[in-house]
Amino acid sequence: MDLDKLLKEPDKIEKKQLENHAFVMDFPQMEKRLLHGNYRLSNEIFFKNNSLYISKHHRFAPYPLHSHQFLELNYMYSGKCREVVNGQEIKLQQHDILLLDTGSKHKIDPLNENDILINFLFKGSDLSLDFLNNINQQYSPSFSFVVNAIIGNNYDNHKNFLLLRKSDSSLPFILERIMNEYFFPKLFSNQIIKNYIPIIFFEMARAVNAQVENEIIPNNEIIVPILKNIEQNYATITLDKIAKEMNYSRNYVSNLIKNKTGKTFSNILNDQRMQHAYDLVTNTDLPIGVIIERIGMSNRTQFYNKFEQYYHKKPSKFRN
Repeated sequence: MDLDKLLKEPDKIEKKQLENHAFVMDFPQMEKRLLHGNYRLSNEIFFKNNSLYISKHHRFAPYPLHSHQFLELNYMYSGKCREVVNGQEIKLQQHDILLLDTGSKHKIDPLNENDILINFLFKGSDLSLDFLNNINQQYSPSFSFVVNAIIGNNYDNHKNFLLLRKSDSSLPFILERIMNEYFFPKLFSNQIIKNYIPIIFFEMARAVNAQVENEIIPNNEIIVPILKNIEQNYATITLDKIAKEMNYSRNYVSNLIKNKTGKTFSNILNDQRMQHAYDLVTNTDLPIGVIIERIGMSNRTQFYNKFEQYYHKKPSKFRN
């Protein structure tokens, strides 16, 4: 049986839901919690031996409002569906991805025959929307700003979910490769799945970066091109150059960066230089003097002090 046939074949619960058009509890141990309005899916139900649980969402009946103790990824394999997440309506189309953070609440409308929604559940408190932010902001100073504009940057306005529309990313291919290994296990399937998990999140961070920039830039948010300029030209950029390119005064650009990001121009520039220095120190055999020149610094002592301030070790310690 191939993956497509497996997913479209009705299972026992779906047959019951199709017959009655009513929700059938897929986890009997949760029945009482549902009745008392405290339907929270917990880790122990899914993660007995593995850190990833994959299942097809049962079609033909609405799924009630619930929350969970883990990160959940909804992948629209085919068709479409409507969810309500933290009170906000979300409509998914084929290959869309909805990432739900720990504690988010959602319910799902009935799915029809060709609507196949796949649930990826990830164990581990280190996997969250903040994890995506932390991955990308190290490499892209624009990312921290734009992602916070979408998902919020504090408890009060955090929406607890992230929607990725169908794009040119490799995520659908990766997710379906994992599904094949999961539902049709072979030799080394567990190891392959385990090693794909971080790839999912790095690909997602890449896709998020592209998507949120596309959502913010059309709104004429001038801080984004300024941050992208620092990101791409960290070795040679100065505040005066940015001000001249943007046709603003130096003080205006400086205050804009501080007000929009909470960091100074120097903070962001040093973050970029040190991140790239770290990559060059750990992934190349380039002499330290060459690395210092490549990242745009000239004072060797200042470089060593700054590197040790960021990473708590001298560059030579990482290489050793």
